Amino acid sequence: MTLTRLLAFAIAASTLGACGEEVTRYAPLDASAWDARGPTWEVPDGGAAGYGFVSNSLMNSVSILDLAARRTIATIPVGVVPLAENGPHHLALDPASNAFFTPLSMPPASVPSGPHAAHGASTRPGVLVKRALDDFRLLGRVDVDANPGDMVLSPDRRRVFVSHFDLLRAQANPGNRDAQRSNLVVVDARTMERTHTIPVCVAAHGMVVSPDGNTVYMACYGDDALGVVSFAGPTPTVRLVPIRNELAQNPTAPTYGPYAITASPDGSTVWLSCSPPNPSAGSRGLLIAFDTRTQAFDAARASTSLIGTPFFGAYAPDGSTMLMPLQGRDAIARVTTAAPLRVLEQLPVNSAECVLPHQISLGPDGRYYLVCEGTHDRLRQERGTVLALDPSTLAVTARYEVGVFPDAIYFLGGAR
Repeated sequence: MTLTRLLAFAIAASTLGACGEEVTRYAPLDASAWDARGPTWEVPDGGAAGYGFVSNSLMNSVSILDLAARRTIATIPVGVVPLAENGPHHLALDPASNAFFTPLSMPPASVPSGPHAAHGASTRPGVLVKRALDDFRLLGRVDVDANPGDMVLSPDRRRVFVSHFDLLRAQANPGNRDAQRSNLVVVDARTMERTHTIPVCVAAHGMVVSPDGNTVYMACYGDDALGVVSFAGPTPTVRLVPIRNELAQNPTAPTYGPYAITASPDGSTVWLSCSPPNPSAGSRGLLIAFDTRTQAFDAARASTSLIGTPFFGAYAPDGSTMLMPLQGRDAIARVTTAAPLRVLEQLPVNSAECVLPHQISLGPDGRYYLVCEGTHDRLRQERGTVLALDPSTLAVTARYEVGVFPDAIYFLGGAR
């Protein structure tokens, strides 16, 4: 495709009767050649098990980390629309089918204020893409709803679940709870066709799937609740479990704002990390456990004593503790996973190495990997970082520079 053809938009002008205002409309861009871009990475002969994959949500790209060599070896575009920010949010890897999946959240026309405003204010449908692990070629794509948030694969790798952090939908339908709810979209991982569109809750984001694949747990930001979607019967069912007795009275200004989620390896516990939308000076987020056996929140495993807002955490190998990244006062907290919850330590991170820690994952080499968003406001857009941490001391053993606003890291054969 030539540059002339790439920029040849079809322009139609119309006049608005009352105001006499001329409006220019653009036809959809022909991006077919963009999808067919050639490979920029090849899996090493020994396989890619020692590599980490990082989604860069403000750079249309995925960074690949060589864990043994302790360096970033490639940052590769994954968008499907040129000349626009495609916003890849999170990843899922399926080495058996040589594929990875990522949802792309197309940008809003303008970004309002608020801690999550850039993520949740678009009117444009998102896209779920499937690409080859060995060379990143496009294998399939399907439209999803606006503002896709988290995405996970079922344990059998047959289904892709996509949540939608659709704050705009909530704001556009005041007083109508049903119209405010965002959908859980289910996609067949092989055919890349939508199989279910399930209204769940207001502005859902973080998700985990039970080990048997029959239940999806969702952080329901606007409802101050956990969404529980069951696929055990002939049709999916939805249940909302409020954090405190009742759903948020105002879905556009919840009290707790559950945003991120972390699950125990055996699926017995799901942790909600809450991010209040308008925190006052000194306020802190809530971290609370949900017992999947009793289907209830566990008040003995809850804390508001963290020095910052918690995000996506990771269990220790023995399951007795969990690491949680904190924002507001950027830090890492180590907490117990059994009742009563105890905060064992809270270690501030060095701002020269990490700004806005977002997610922690346990790597295949036994180290923890901390994903740091970096500075990405309207005035400055700087690359984020990933820090490799000693599992005992949490000392930094390696630092990787990745793309703008990284949000998660994944390893082949490992969990998020």
